Amino acid sequence: MRLARGDVDEAVAEFERARRLRPAAAGPLHWLGCAAAHRGDLAAARSHLTAALACRTPHRRSLVQRAYVHARAGDREAALADLRAASRVAPLDDEARWVLAALSGRPAREVALRLRKAAVAGLMGVGREQRGDGTGGGPGLCGNDRPEGRENDTWARAAALIDAARRLDGEPGPFVPLAAVALIRGGRRAAAVELLGDAVRHDPADHRITHTLALALLNSADSDGGSRWERCVAAWAALLHDAGFWERVRANATRRYGVAVEASLVPALRAGLREAVERRMPDDDAGTRVAPGPLLRREADAAQLLAAVGGFPSAGGGGAPLFCGPLRIAELGRSAEFGAFAAAQEARVLQLQGAAGPGGGPSGAPGADAPAASSTASAYASPTYASLTYAFSELGFAQMLLGADKPGDALAALSELRCSDCRAARGGPGAAAVCEPQCVRFDELNPGYAGLPDKHRRLSLDARGLALEARLSMGRAELTARPPDFAAAAAYWRRALVHGRELERYRETQTTIVDMALGAARAAHRAGRLSLAVSTLETARSVIGANERGRLEGQLARVLADRGISVANDQEALLDEPAADLRRSVAFNPHLLRAQVSLGVVLRGLAAARWRSGSLSGARDMLREAIDQLTAALVLFPDDPDLVEQREAAVADLDHVMWQPDESEQ
Repeated sequence: MRLARGDVDEAVAEFERARRLRPAAAGPLHWLGCAAAHRGDLAAARSHLTAALACRTPHRRSLVQRAYVHARAGDREAALADLRAASRVAPLDDEARWVLAALSGRPAREVALRLRKAAVAGLMGVGREQRGDGTGGGPGLCGNDRPEGRENDTWARAAALIDAARRLDGEPGPFVPLAAVALIRGGRRAAAVELLGDAVRHDPADHRITHTLALALLNSADSDGGSRWERCVAAWAALLHDAGFWERVRANATRRYGVAVEASLVPALRAGLREAVERRMPDDDAGTRVAPGPLLRREADAAQLLAAVGGFPSAGGGGAPLFCGPLRIAELGRSAEFGAFAAAQEARVLQLQGAAGPGGGPSGAPGADAPAASSTASAYASPTYASLTYAFSELGFAQMLLGADKPGDALAALSELRCSDCRAARGGPGAAAVCEPQCVRFDELNPGYAGLPDKHRRLSLDARGLALEARLSMGRAELTARPPDFAAAAAYWRRALVHGRELERYRETQTTIVDMALGAARAAHRAGRLSLAVSTLETARSVIGANERGRLEGQLARVLADRGISVANDQEALLDEPAADLRRSVAFNPHLLRAQVSLGVVLRGLAAARWRSGSLSGARDMLREAIDQLTAALVLFPDDPDLVEQREAAVADLDHVMWQPDESEQ
């Protein structure tokens, strides 16, 4: 016990006392040899162990322990002789076998295998020397021969064995998660992360390895800065939409709690895991280009899109598919393969949707020269929000923010799409927003575009397309704000039209703006907010060309008519404003009978008001305007009784007013 705790002097005193009590026994001599080996006194250790072997009943581990001492002293032949002699007496344990293999010049792979077996045996407690039965050996070459080793020492020894095996053959080996745990518990976290990284590159679809790596990186010190956080984000994103991982989670939970965990709970579990991981990540200043939290959201959204198309095939097509984000693709060095995959997926989407018109398909279709992805003319929610090509590129952040209804942040994310080297080389205003054509990091940062021949140009144009969507959304947001800012909405829409013209989507952008304005105006109209509806339509009309004004003006005519009639029906209201609304309504849509009749009524009312105020000339002008307006309306609606009645009444009123003396003429 004292030797196991490191109290070598006290342990030696106990062993000397035991030798005095039992001078012919091999045990005290054996343990004195082990203690001497702990101290580094190899000559004394060899002497004690040799004496133990000369006893009538030698200690069963003395030959092995002396072999370890010979090995440490550099006497390879003596060590080999002792180990071979020990193997003839009893089977060697895993540790002795790997030492024998190493000393015999066996292949590194075989030695590494025996090292790993020795480590696992130690962790599982299969070594008899760990059972405290008094038959164990001394501290030996690797410190396993103890009467009763402490738990930390056991982990440290296993970690040393595993690390040595890894360095020998350069292979991850079997039971990688267990080996990584042993390395971490043994104080070799960096070696564990390196081991798991090698294993992930060897089998990236194994969620057990990825999960262990994700935990190791999340709980590691910040020594690697941004690089560690990017790897951590890549690992967690690869788990969130991996069906195999969640199946194992469900099975483990069912076994632990004795209650079946339904598959319907997985979305809630996934969201909870994502939030928990985000809380563990720093908000900013982590050394990454983007804070780890938003970076994880981008990666997870990309992984979700990839899962929706069945995942990215493993290298060679023989393994399970990958469900990950662009960071994992770059980490695996498969950007070019993914570019071809993404292009094929986008082409398939175009074929299924039947939307592969000139200039109108999503980015990524092979051989397409259209400048950017297109939204449908009638729907505001652009399909680019679900573009696999966009998600696996620097556009993924803007795509994510647009989907989260944060167009301002999305627009800011589109302002700089270059890597740090390109930004440093050609920074400042007017510089291109994407990397230079010769940039070696372009494919790494934008694997979704790696399969396109004109990838730099396409990324730039697609970024402009997302900027268009952002400005359209920001314009709509200004309309629905409380209070609305119509000037800001018009400014955003004008800029969107500039983007649309540059992308050959001008008419489509016009249509989208008109659809937005009509939708907002109808909502305000139904809510009884007629002035808001009028202002909304007028704002859109101020930025839209003549080819799309017809729909706006038809709706504007109806809203102006409703507002004019509503105000005119108010007994206390003046009629000048209702008359102005109805005049504009009739001008926009002369075929709106209700507006024509109401305008005639209001003009007659204004004439009466002018007469009462003493202005006969003003009354005559209003009545003449009413007669002219009603006469023109009867051309469109011949013999309409309401129009005929209003015109006859206006003519009679004018005849009556004409006979009255005008005070201004007296």
